[in-house]
Amino acid sequence: MMRENKFIEHFCAINRNSILEQGQPWSRFILQPDDHPLRDRTKQALLSHPNILKITEKLTQHVIDPESPKPNPSNFRVYGSFYWLLRFLADIGITAEDFGITSFIEQAKLSQLEDGQFMIRYHQNKQQAIAFVCITAHLTYCLSRLGLKTSRTVTAAANYLATTQRFDGGWHCDQLKQNGERDQFLPSCQSATIHSILALSQFGKTYQKLLETAVSLFLASYETKSIPSCIYNSENQVNVNKLRYPPHYTGLDILNVIYTLSFVPDQPEKSKIGNLINHVLSQCDGSHWLGSAKKIPEWKNFDFGFKNKGSDWISSLFLTSLERYFFKMKLFPRSDVLSLV
Repeated sequence: MMRENKFIEHFCAINRNSILEQGQPWSRFILQPDDHPLRDRTKQALLSHPNILKITEKLTQHVIDPESPKPNPSNFRVYGSFYWLLRFLADIGITAEDFGITSFIEQAKLSQLEDGQFMIRYHQNKQQAIAFVCITAHLTYCLSRLGLKTSRTVTAAANYLATTQRFDGGWHCDQLKQNGERDQFLPSCQSATIHSILALSQFGKTYQKLLETAVSLFLASYETKSIPSCIYNSENQVNVNKLRYPPHYTGLDILNVIYTLSFVPDQPEKSKIGNLINHVLSQCDGSHWLGSAKKIPEWKNFDFGFKNKGSDWISSLFLTSLERYFFKMKLFPRSDVLSLV
């Protein structure tokens, strides 16, 4: 028991020190606390890095056109789309103003509908706006992490998510039968649910009751692998045990699940989350960084774009998740860490 406890501490210490010494600035930044003496220097190195400048340039040049005839919803499935560029910047946790992408953020805000959802496309033939819960939740998370958490835009989007939770505890992109009606018999979509959990968990305990039921529902299906297909997803497109970044667009792969659930303030499913953590730890040999199980050509300038290559970013995301579970949020006493693994 003591040996296992020390293994987790050793894993965190060794990988943290290694990344802080050798990692890229974005990986170092998320591991440095606010009062770290090198944090400002790391932030400046990050903002001036060529890879970051390429991303921010793409975003500032991107035009969001909801009336485009192209099938914009499919862009969410493309690793190089603006959705995932924005997710990477959001995971770093620096404001949109610092990144210099406020013009793009203003474009994104204009795509919000009156009910709080973000429109993907306007269907000209049907004269109907197309919007999905998973993408609304995705953008809610990104905007809140980029410094807009208290904005009217994010507040409206979070309120939409909070008021459309189904009776089973999850979410689904299918429209409800009528405004305000919930159907307790139709199953939720696990993809919409995990994205919504990540979005609402950014607001502390504000949505705690909603999150408790959502997490319990999600893990019950996730562990048994009885995951209903996302309406954009065939069953064979996602391997839930793969480490990868950016996440699969369904949000169902293991690193994104661990990262997402680490934000939930009072965790209702400690042992099940421990199983997920243990699965990732079993892939670590103790001397190398965790690596991606998928080659992602759109991100070839980053270490996580290569298959089976150690990634300081994937490792740092996992480390920060562990620290939220065990240390920062103090969800588990130190003596209880062993019960998770």
